[in-house]
Amino acid sequence: MNRKKAAEGQETSYFHSRIFIRLFLSYALIIAVFLALYVGMYLTACSTYYRSAAERETQQKAASWATVMDRQLLAAQSVCAAVNTSENTRSILSTVYVEGHTIDAMQMYRMLNELKRIKGASANMNVYNLMLAFTGDDRVYTGGSVLAVEGESQPLTESPYIGLTTVSRLLGVRNTSAMVMNKEFLIYADDYTAFNSNGAAKGTVLVLFEQSGLKTMTLSALPGMAGARVTCGEDVLLELGGETEHAFAVESMVADELVYTVYADAKLFAMPLTVSMLLPVGMLGLLGLLFLGATYLFSKRYYRPIDNIGRMVESSREHDTTGQDEIDGILEGVRSLIGERNGYRERMITITPYAKQGMIQSLLSGDIEHQQLEVITDERFVGLRKAFFMLAVVNVAAGEMSVQQYRDAQELIAHACRELSSEEHTVVCCAKNAQNLFVIINSDDGEGMEALFYRMYQTCVEALDDPRYAVTLGVSRLESDIQALRDACADAEQALEQMMTGGRSSVYFHEDAQDKAQRRYFFPRDAHKRIVRGLKEGNLPDLEAMLEEIYRCNAREVELPLSELRLMVEELHVTIRNALRDVFDLSTTHIQIERIREAATLEEIFAYYRTVLATAISRREALPDAGEERALEKALCAYIETSFCDPELSLNAVAERFGVSTKMVGLICKEVYGKTFLQCVRDLQIQHAVSLLQTTEDTLEEIALQCGFTNLLTFRRNFKAVMGMNPSDYRK
Repeated sequence: MNRKKAAEGQETSYFHSRIFIRLFLSYALIIAVFLALYVGMYLTACSTYYRSAAERETQQKAASWATVMDRQLLAAQSVCAAVNTSENTRSILSTVYVEGHTIDAMQMYRMLNELKRIKGASANMNVYNLMLAFTGDDRVYTGGSVLAVEGESQPLTESPYIGLTTVSRLLGVRNTSAMVMNKEFLIYADDYTAFNSNGAAKGTVLVLFEQSGLKTMTLSALPGMAGARVTCGEDVLLELGGETEHAFAVESMVADELVYTVYADAKLFAMPLTVSMLLPVGMLGLLGLLFLGATYLFSKRYYRPIDNIGRMVESSREHDTTGQDEIDGILEGVRSLIGERNGYRERMITITPYAKQGMIQSLLSGDIEHQQLEVITDERFVGLRKAFFMLAVVNVAAGEMSVQQYRDAQELIAHACRELSSEEHTVVCCAKNAQNLFVIINSDDGEGMEALFYRMYQTCVEALDDPRYAVTLGVSRLESDIQALRDACADAEQALEQMMTGGRSSVYFHEDAQDKAQRRYFFPRDAHKRIVRGLKEGNLPDLEAMLEEIYRCNAREVELPLSELRLMVEELHVTIRNALRDVFDLSTTHIQIERIREAATLEEIFAYYRTVLATAISRREALPDAGEERALEKALCAYIETSFCDPELSLNAVAERFGVSTKMVGLICKEVYGKTFLQCVRDLQIQHAVSLLQTTEDTLEEIALQCGFTNLLTFRRNFKAVMGMNPSDYRK
């Protein structure tokens, strides 16, 4: 009994032994160092990932802003080209500087109106003015006026010219009374050659940009940024905010020396310590406590043989009544114990806190070195080096656009697609024609490639940043045989044909019976109609029931791979976004829906979309009543009926003035007048022209100008389309 009590008392006194403490602390130190290293690596990885994500986002903002600014230069180039091809300006040049005659009033009137029309046709709100100066002339022509200057206009030393200066300084002339000549503008200037065969400069075309408008556009394109700067060589053309150490520069795709630089605040790259980020650290702390408990058990186990020896020696000293023989027996017992517990001794000596970790290296199979395959048109070639690929046809449609405008849009899309290239996925682009672009995604792993095409679609839309363009993707099946590239092209074009029933501005994948059978996630076919109906009726329970059905069928009843779940979430996002557009497109209320980009559970994702639908219903219930809509309709029609003679009147201008969509303006015109907006304005102009023809002796050119037509030819064509005869015949 006494021996048992002594043993129980010994269980609680292990930490009084320095041997046990050292043994325990050696294990504990190993665990603590391991956990500290792991926590440090985890926080470092989180900080690096957050910083990289912030840098990528800022770089994307800088690229988007650069695209917006490049459009200003493209608009200026288009204006200069229009002036060079103008017959009216060429007529002035021929009359005065070739034939030596005096310009008559009608020639001057036509040229000034031509400059005004070209400026208006650019549809660029940042273009302040358009000017034309002939070399050696003491006059400068603008849209609607002629400015006399001191001295003669000098040709450009280099063209095209981009800089922040005054018109007087650039042309080497002087005019103290005209503000437009002495105020600093961001000027794009190019030679006026009248597209002569010898290409010699006959003058200079100047496009003046208002700095305030460009700064406002920059602030809108770069929210939250510390500053921005546009430089051309060593010259600073536009500057907002201040400089920081985080600078993101993007070279212009239009002008070689033009560089756009965005400065970001350092706090954007500082990782916030959130609960979700610190949760793994807390879990590691709990795991460390469990390891400490296990360490105590192991230490006690390996310490017990030494403890038994110590207790035997102490017991022998307390009961030493048999003399030397007893001592010899104890020593023999000790030797026997050491022999029996030799395994403990060996493990105590040879145990090490280090573990060996190997690395698994995999080789890419199916590599094809320097193999090039012809891609449909233009005899362009691409090289594929990895095993899997998918091909897409990117279609761009924008109504009546020139071939050059389509090519510019295609260039922006190709650049945006190439930006998606990474170590896992290689992106190759090849033009089919002006409106279609082949894009190949090539990878050594087929996972995640379909989701990448949805990202590609969004990237293309953001790169164009123009509602006039509709981007549609047709995507082939996943292929592993490079010889099937031609078949993949045909599959992609067949997938693109689905826009006949599905509409534009979407992503279509090639599907056959086998492909449909392999799609395992559940999604209702009438989901779009149910969401639209639920939003219009304010039936939130029905929408929540549909979301619960999708979640239950995909997350509770079946076990789907991550790639399937991602595609299901993407389809849900696109469906809800399209339904919101259908419901709110004709109102001033807009519901912003963003993808969840950070890590989240399915429960969190579906909760987010429930909140979006609930917010949309509440916003719809708060829309203006019928009385307010009637007042808006009345004010809009009154504005059209009083402003139809304004040459600047357009569908976009009316929509912007009243804060509604262009589609809503068109519907109001259809409902009130039974005509489209353009037909309504044209008929009002022709009615006014009829009145002037009957009551005045004004010339046809004067009447055309008074009715809002920019030239006599357009007036005659529209008059005959409405009245069935020419205006001159009508006056007779």
